[in-house]
Amino acid sequence: MIVFLSLLVCTLSGNACHVTVPTEQAFVGLSSCQVEGMQTAASWTGAHPGWRVVKIRCTLGKRPQPEDQA
Repeated sequence: MIVFLSLLVCTLSGNACHVTVPTEQAFVGLSSCQVEGMQTAASWTGAHPGWRVVKIRCTLGKRPQPEDQA
């Protein structure tokens, strides 16, 4: 099964949140998405000071769309 990764990210002040899709890569299976998701979330946080990852989501089948707010 094809699985896509998305992250719910919020500013450190918590005033703004949105969903981001950090990679175009699809994963095969939930476990590979979850493991890679933790690594990707850590890298994303390092590259985006002032933001924190609140939730890592692995979605089956269809690539999620980024959202302005969550």
